[in-house]
Amino acid sequence: MQRDWRGIVVVAVAAAILGGTVGALLAGAAPGATRPPEGGGTGSGLRAQGIDFTGGSTAVEAVERVGPAVVKVAVTRDAFVDSLLGRAPAVQEGIGSGVIFDADGYVLTNEHVVQGATEIRVMLWDGRDFPAELIGADPWTDLAVLRVPGTDLPVAELGRTADIQVGQPVIAIGNPFGLGFTVTTGVVSALQRTIPVDENRILLNLVQTDAAINPGNSGGPLVDWQGRVVGINTAVLASVQGLAAQGIGFAVPADMAQQVAMDIIAYGRPRRLGVLGTALTQAHRRILEEELGTPAPDSEGVLVLAVIPDSPADVAGVQPLDVITHAAGRRVGAMEDLIAAANLAGPGEELELTIVREGRVLRGRARL
Repeated sequence: MQRDWRGIVVVAVAAAILGGTVGALLAGAAPGATRPPEGGGTGSGLRAQGIDFTGGSTAVEAVERVGPAVVKVAVTRDAFVDSLLGRAPAVQEGIGSGVIFDADGYVLTNEHVVQGATEIRVMLWDGRDFPAELIGADPWTDLAVLRVPGTDLPVAELGRTADIQVGQPVIAIGNPFGLGFTVTTGVVSALQRTIPVDENRILLNLVQTDAAINPGNSGGPLVDWQGRVVGINTAVLASVQGLAAQGIGFAVPADMAQQVAMDIIAYGRPRRLGVLGTALTQAHRRILEEELGTPAPDSEGVLVLAVIPDSPADVAGVQPLDVITHAAGRRVGAMEDLIAAANLAGPGEELELTIVREGRVLRGRARL
């Protein structure tokens, strides 16, 4: 029962970290969405919201640099619909976005875009259309890797999220509502955001932007004005405490996306400890102690918000609301420290963890 209780309150903790009850929507096309209208498959089909295309704008140059590597991802799913004769089988189509990040034909998109797909096709800006192979997907970062058999493919440059700053201009490119290769602009609104997308899943360390993101944008790139991909668009905030939200979208950081993608290509899945968490702050301590009645350590550490089922951390007994203070004997103060410790340990090795749970110091070993 203790483990069940901790699993229930973890979303409440994430919501409290955000400052209220949160409703986040993944930005993929809803089931039943159709393929995009004809005529959107060339460079001249780019549509801009908020960009001045005159005078050699830097935004225009960025779009010209990365735009050819942005793709439409068209998926087909088996489904059932109600009819006079009861539930009848049907075929549903949906549209998302993606970006080619490797000359061998590898494409980054969102896991929720391709989830349950029976067929996936990737359409390029230059009009080429390829069947795509799903190499692997990770629901815990909402990322998936596809591969297409084309040659001479345009490739986008993946930037470093560490280099971006709050307030800098960014560009989102994708296929909102099937409108092919649409461009929107905004700024980086915040970094390291945490959002719950459903009662069992939390997305962490996201880039927040006010560049317009709509259904169909999922999997498309968030780009800086040098044409470098700094994030993979994934979700929008629908409401906070029952009030409709506007201009609040989220992207998976590009460096996280690249690490997950490389692991999927090499190992078929991400190499990870299996902990979703955030740096423990005074605000988190207050939430734990005053609202949840759970003692919190005074030292720095990583507050565990969720543990991926059957992951090394899960097998080692790590639980939501634990605070991990050390990994491999080294102090950890942020998720980046924990990820670095797991990467240094390597596949098949054990990672020793020091855990504080309800005031007790525990030791655990996670075999990666």
